[in-house]
Amino acid sequence: MDLAAGVIAVIQLTGSLVKLCGGYIQEVNDARDEIFTLQRSIAGLQGTLQDLHRLLQSKNGNDNLRTSSRLVNDTTDCVSYLRALEARLDPGKGKNLMKKVGLRALKWPLKRTEVEGVTKNLERYKSSFLLSLQVDQTSLIVGIAQYIDLGKLEGVMEAVFESFADRDEVQCLQGTRTKLLQQIMEWAMSPSQKIIFWLQGMAGTGKSTISRTVAGSLKDTNHLGASFFFKRGEGDRGNAKKFFPTLTRQLMLRISGLQSGVQKTLDHDPDIAAKSLGVQFDKLLLQPLLSLDQPGRQPQTAVIVIDALDECEHDQDIENIIGLLPRLQEAKAIHLRIFLTSRPERPIKLGFSKIADEYQDLALHEIPEEVTEHDIRLFLQDRLTKVKHERNISQDWPGDDVIQELVAVSTPLFISAATMCRYIEDLNWEPKSRLTELRMDQAKYISRMDKTYKPILTRLLNGQEQQQLLQEFQEIVGVIIFLAIPLSINTLSRFLKIGADQISNRLNSFRSVLRVPSDRDEPIKILHLSFRDFLVQSKDEFYIDEPKKNKDIAKSCLQTMWSRLQKNICNLASPGTHRADIDHQHIRQCLPPELRYSCRYWIHHLEKSQPLLSEIEDVRLFLQKHFLHWVEAMSLLGLMSEVVGMLDLLRMGDDNSVLSNFLHDGKRFILKNRQIAHEAPLQVYCSGLVFAPQMAVIRTVFKPDFPSWICQLPQVSERWSAELQALEGHSGSVWSVAFSPDGRLLASSSDDKTVRLWDIVTGTLQQTLEGHSDSVLSVAFSPDGRLLASGSDDKTVRLWDIANEGLQQTLKGYSESILSISFSPNGRLLASASNNETVRLWDTTTGGLQQSLEDYSGSVRSVAFLPDGRLLISGSNDKTVRLWDIVTGDLQQTLEGHSDSVRSVAFSPDSRLLASGSDDKTVRLWDMATGCLQQTLEGHSGWVWSVAFSADGRLLASGSDDKTVRLWDTATGALQQTLITEGRVTELEFSQVGSHLRTNQGSLHIPSMCDNHLSSSPKTNADISLERRNWIALNGKEVLWLPPETRASCSAIRANKIALGHASGRVSFIGFRVS
Repeated sequence: MDLAAGVIAVIQLTGSLVKLCGGYIQEVNDARDEIFTLQRSIAGLQGTLQDLHRLLQSKNGNDNLRTSSRLVNDTTDCVSYLRALEARLDPGKGKNLMKKVGLRALKWPLKRTEVEGVTKNLERYKSSFLLSLQVDQTSLIVGIAQYIDLGKLEGVMEAVFESFADRDEVQCLQGTRTKLLQQIMEWAMSPSQKIIFWLQGMAGTGKSTISRTVAGSLKDTNHLGASFFFKRGEGDRGNAKKFFPTLTRQLMLRISGLQSGVQKTLDHDPDIAAKSLGVQFDKLLLQPLLSLDQPGRQPQTAVIVIDALDECEHDQDIENIIGLLPRLQEAKAIHLRIFLTSRPERPIKLGFSKIADEYQDLALHEIPEEVTEHDIRLFLQDRLTKVKHERNISQDWPGDDVIQELVAVSTPLFISAATMCRYIEDLNWEPKSRLTELRMDQAKYISRMDKTYKPILTRLLNGQEQQQLLQEFQEIVGVIIFLAIPLSINTLSRFLKIGADQISNRLNSFRSVLRVPSDRDEPIKILHLSFRDFLVQSKDEFYIDEPKKNKDIAKSCLQTMWSRLQKNICNLASPGTHRADIDHQHIRQCLPPELRYSCRYWIHHLEKSQPLLSEIEDVRLFLQKHFLHWVEAMSLLGLMSEVVGMLDLLRMGDDNSVLSNFLHDGKRFILKNRQIAHEAPLQVYCSGLVFAPQMAVIRTVFKPDFPSWICQLPQVSERWSAELQALEGHSGSVWSVAFSPDGRLLASSSDDKTVRLWDIVTGTLQQTLEGHSDSVLSVAFSPDGRLLASGSDDKTVRLWDIANEGLQQTLKGYSESILSISFSPNGRLLASASNNETVRLWDTTTGGLQQSLEDYSGSVRSVAFLPDGRLLISGSNDKTVRLWDIVTGDLQQTLEGHSDSVRSVAFSPDSRLLASGSDDKTVRLWDMATGCLQQTLEGHSGWVWSVAFSADGRLLASGSDDKTVRLWDTATGALQQTLITEGRVTELEFSQVGSHLRTNQGSLHIPSMCDNHLSSSPKTNADISLERRNWIALNGKEVLWLPPETRASCSAIRANKIALGHASGRVSFIGFRVS
């Protein structure tokens, strides 16, 4: 059977099966929900194959369908599977059977578990066909014989409408929400409406059900562009990391021509999916949309459905998403709309307050109560009628008065009605008695959540063994509701050391509040977050102590890691093996789900558990044994970027000095080795230990893990240097650096004509801002962190919008290079200093020139505003420091005393002192009130390029040509510290807490003011080589990575040793023991 014939056969068989299911639905009383579920799955598979058939026809044959042509075997298998299913459902081959016995003689032949298995298999076939269809449509539309590397555009497919993960989720019952749904569809189709429709509502009011219904209606009319259903506690569905890649994957199928633009982005930046939300949005979505060219064609309408945005983990991400979405209006080739639902929480409201003219909203909880009551009544009538038919209950059950009673209890929460129905429907119990018990118990409770959940739990946990049941409830359900991501029964069994049968038996009682799959390897999920809220707020025996339960989970994590972690857990052949070269399935086999969970979330649970001293001691013992094993595992899982933040969380709750020292040293170790550990996991034991300082705690504790194939270790420093971390990426000298006000980002500018933004915690590159045509000499953040200014040799200043990744203004008018820039404290003005002997003040909103300050006889090297914003200070090549009134433009003071150019100026936080650094190799401190010289700080042997005050004003830092940063006591003028660097320090800035300085030479740690060669003879037949300047290879295999400061300007190899010569004049040796 060829591909085309196979596709047609599947379409015909699915059509026959849909009809068969329809016959059963009409005539069979029991199992109707299961039949509906199966019919929907079959219809979904049929729709996919119809799309594939159209694709085949469009190619006039299937000779060029590279991916789809490989589906011949899949279609053949699918045909066989569907024929077997048809035989189960219609043993008499349809017509003959109907004629002989009639439909009424039919009995549904499949058990619930069989239906679940069939549905799962159909979904697998559908996913396979969909993936093929997606790739081949890309080739057709773009007209190229290559396909987008979807591995570089990894989405969260569980978050997409009709995903297998949400197969049990329902849509609005026919006849409910009619006016609301009509209003939403009219908005979607009207070109004059706002781009965003925000449907807000309290927990349990039915927002997600409406979202699914809207998505279904849009799909039926071919107007669904993409969707993302957020869900807290379900991995990447609970955050925004893959939000835009997920939308882009879907839109590529919907919008002709989008693929080529996305492919260009992936070719230019393969790691785009790891960048900030703004970069992802701009490069993956907006720019490809703007590049669409469809002249003369009416723009098609596509709606993006975003559900439960409030369940996204980070508030700032929520605000950023809301701020970015309106920019989709800029794409004129397609008419895009966004339907968005959420609770009305603060980050959401704050985000929408900034785009007031771009959205319309509707609050579900403000819909008239009688409308909601009507819809809940229809819902209850429908569900209980099905129960009545399926369980052969008398026709007068439950009665209008009982329905009305349940409506009154539920309104306005649909989740309350749905939970009660699930309780009544449980096949293990008799529905009439369940309903009677529920009504009796509800009268006791006041709040709606109490009325929903207490009667159910009271009945489930009642009996002769109530205490044991409550204990098991706490041990099992108590863990499930606090897990960071859902786990399966089998994984929970290994994690909690409780039998899988015991967990399964206990959870079977809780299907009204938990989704418990029949497959024990599928995750268990809470049906609604209100259940967890109820349990942690309860005031009786159902109360679950959140800190205590998190402590229990943290202990299970530690026990799991202690027993399973080991060096080289994946048995990699070489210490230089790159993570990208390791089979993903092999990693999953070596690190099973419970171990993966423990490694990633143990600190998360510990932080929420308020640990005691004894538990802190357990953490210390674990780290001293398994710290490097844990880091290796995190690297294998691709999670190195999270390690520093996790260690910081541990340090925040730690009063144990021994553990504190270990964590401090561990953080220094990770900052130093994060990049190589991310690329080659086993290098934590090689490069990490070999180049760690002699006195480093990690080096000492893990000395037994040193590579046995090294017989002569290189000389290393005694202690950690001032440098915290080296950020590599610029291809030219770095001239300027600046912290964002919240301390999360660092901006750097370079001779390579770019500005780069780095994540402070992880050291990862977040954005690259391109546009300048020459070296970028200066960067500065606005006080609110939303704007970044850059000054360049190209004689322009550029203002960048950080959140939206766009160039906001280009300020022109200079005839020389821009040497320094500074924002006023309120962010409304920007000062720029130039080689053309002027300072200019610009309006940051309009880009208009406000003042031009002249009267200099040399280039202006530095500018800074007084903290109250009234005065501007400047340092110049004319050897003076000048103070200007920014309102009048009048010169207030001229401070003279330096004997050479003034390169840098800074105010103390209280505005009482002014510091100036000069080419005369001195730093001078001036009294701002009198203009008198207070101190002359001498000690540098080169030009002083930069000065900065600490947040408390007690320290002054100065950076110089002499490759040092010096720290001075501002009260006495005494030198406190001298920090050695690799080169000239042209920029420096204190961190918010004052623990380190960020410079153009890297981040420097500020020390507290209080503050073995292996034996046995080596063999000499080693084949040693230096690869790409940063790897040493033995016998052709890379084994030892060289950190930036250890890389040689020249090298020599003899016998089993390599000599590395450095620009500083230092020579280091490493000897190898290789057989």
